[in-house]
Amino acid sequence: MRKLSRSTVLGRAWATSLTVTVLLTVSLMAASAGVEAPPPGKSPTLDRIREQKVLRAGIGISLPWLGQNPKTSQYFGPAVELGDRIAKTLGVKLELLPSTWDVIIAGLQANKTDLLLAPLFATEKRRQVVDFVNWTEAGTCYAVLKDNNKVNTLEDLDQPSVSTALWKGTGTEHAFVAKYKKAKIDSVVMPVTGANRLEDVLAKRVDAATLDSPRAHLVVHQYPQLKIIPGGPDSCIKNPDIPIPIGMAFNYGDAELKKFLEAVVADMQNELRASLQKHSQLEFMLEPK
Repeated sequence: MRKLSRSTVLGRAWATSLTVTVLLTVSLMAASAGVEAPPPGKSPTLDRIREQKVLRAGIGISLPWLGQNPKTSQYFGPAVELGDRIAKTLGVKLELLPSTWDVIIAGLQANKTDLLLAPLFATEKRRQVVDFVNWTEAGTCYAVLKDNNKVNTLEDLDQPSVSTALWKGTGTEHAFVAKYKKAKIDSVVMPVTGANRLEDVLAKRVDAATLDSPRAHLVVHQYPQLKIIPGGPDSCIKNPDIPIPIGMAFNYGDAELKKFLEAVVADMQNELRASLQKHSQLEFMLEPK
């Protein structure tokens, strides 16, 4: 077989990369053209967004759905890509407004945001006050010290002698408190930048800490002294506790807005799935050192 020169290899690689880029660009253009926004006068929310020429979207850091590059401060992930598509379809700028989970819905209700890309667990408590269009689903895993014999199953969490760390106002807190009525709760406000409470488990201040199921492998990679319940990382990712839909939230009363958002989500389903898989890899999930 004839050995190719370095310049030939690089040239072919560049050409392949260019072809992929062109195809991706064409694909995105075609997808963007697949959904049309309702005409003026149909949706009061969309009319307001067009008039202000900006889509104000409330967000919270929560990988793999939405992350932030610590060096550039740029946001990334499928939730951001979804917001970009919505804004481009409307012909407006996307403004991402970070918030803490305990006040993010209040900000929407106070008209400080037009839409919550968040991402948000569509819990029953939240659906009582805001409407949702969902585009994925996840559940909860629990991180516990390997040598903590008090906690080995989900049933072990539901007792007053076992404390679980939660974040105030999150969908996980809503769902956990509803299911585990005997559990001892240790709940605090999460910072805007996002965080976990694994240090509290390591320091034995609590017995367990909740984590979104896609993060299970990341946690045991970073903290080998922890075990994942239920059943280890693979088992919990496949069958998480309290699976809940995840989506965008907006105020009730705008049927045309909901139809529009549903159409965008349907049009982007394959892209969102691919982006979610990409941003679930350790290179994106690992905390900066």
